[in-house]
Amino acid sequence: MGLAGMAIVDDAVGANPDLPTRYGIDDLPLILQDRALDPSGRAIYRSDGHAMMMGMRGDTLIVNGVADPVATVPAGLVRLRILNGANARNFDLAFQDQRAFHVVAGDCGLLSTPVVRRTLVVAPGERFEIVVDFSDGRPAILETASDTAAVLAARMANPPRTMGRGSGRILRFEIDLSLPIHTRPLPQRLARLASPVVPADAVRRVISLDMGASMMGLGMIPGTIRHGPGGMHGINGKSYDPERIDYEIPLATTEIWEVWPQMMAHPFHVHGVTFRILSLGGAAPPEHLAGDKDTVLVDRPVELLVRFGQPATKEAPFMLHCHVLEHEDAGMMAQFSTI
Repeated sequence: MGLAGMAIVDDAVGANPDLPTRYGIDDLPLILQDRALDPSGRAIYRSDGHAMMMGMRGDTLIVNGVADPVATVPAGLVRLRILNGANARNFDLAFQDQRAFHVVAGDCGLLSTPVVRRTLVVAPGERFEIVVDFSDGRPAILETASDTAAVLAARMANPPRTMGRGSGRILRFEIDLSLPIHTRPLPQRLARLASPVVPADAVRRVISLDMGASMMGLGMIPGTIRHGPGGMHGINGKSYDPERIDYEIPLATTEIWEVWPQMMAHPFHVHGVTFRILSLGGAAPPEHLAGDKDTVLVDRPVELLVRFGQPATKEAPFMLHCHVLEHEDAGMMAQFSTI
């Protein structure tokens, strides 16, 4: 429940001078979170069954640790580096005046071209970079819509509170005409990303993100959770066990992972790899999700092309897990080594 941090790592491609790069002026990090506060304004944490099932959610939205913040920006292009640092909430972002913006990067680097959007869903652990044009000189408000990714579980649980699923204001932008303006036009080419190539001999694995339905009084779903050391949730029917290596994968290979959600959407994250999304619910991913990633919101079956280029031993394996903090802590994790 603490404040999240952000490390910005740029290479020669990411430090493209045609993109805004003046930190704190036209290049701003935005760490988005939600918090539950008591009447005195202190953060509180609930660990009841509903919070463990849905993830802990709050009714106060904060950016970089501040509620209801204001950012002063120049009257030109501004780059926003967005990280969802919430326990469980998905942010469904849009500007109040419906202005368009360009998505230029995802989790693991720049896209091939800027992608025009008016809305953007960011799951816990997911990162995006967008470029917004404030040259009209008008103030603007970045908002989030309701988090609908957990609607199914919420309906089944019939919770007595909203758990922070409502809409709200994220950040107000004020224009300062004295600030220097980024004068270069937004580039139409950003990074060279080859189309994903599926090897003919690629191993296909099915990854099921399993939830313990008994928490809601529904009884266990047959064939899902076996309560191990990790707790009440699991992957492919097993809760996390730090002594178990779930997958042994040859180094320098590529696999297809078919990831399935259960009962609600899950932000799925893999350590030590990058992947490309082959399909979402059987359809090609939207353009802004076409780059290298390590986190994806699984709200329908997802196919991922996963590249294993980093060594991981059995003594120091990599993790795959749901990025809802409570799901991860309750056992929705697994380990893999590259052999």
